[in-house]
Amino acid sequence: MKVGAYSNRVLPVRLTPKMEEQLERLCKETQRSKSYFVRKALEEYLEEESLYRIALERWENKDDAIITAEEMHERLGI
Repeated sequence: MKVGAYSNRVLPVRLTPKMEEQLERLCKETQRSKSYFVRKALEEYLEEESLYRIALERWENKDDAIITAEEMHERLGI
């Protein structure tokens, strides 16, 4: 699939009345679609979840060396 292209598949999502109200208000104020905001929120969540899982794997891997911020700056030359 091309970058920026979207699938034609629809994913039903149930919202609480409060979420629906907030989303409706946001859409009206910004002139953007509900799909736009749902996609953006999901993209952000998936990225955060991915980073969380990487951090968790590293935390659980006792063979990984843990260094201080100072050591990291030294190694990176910053």
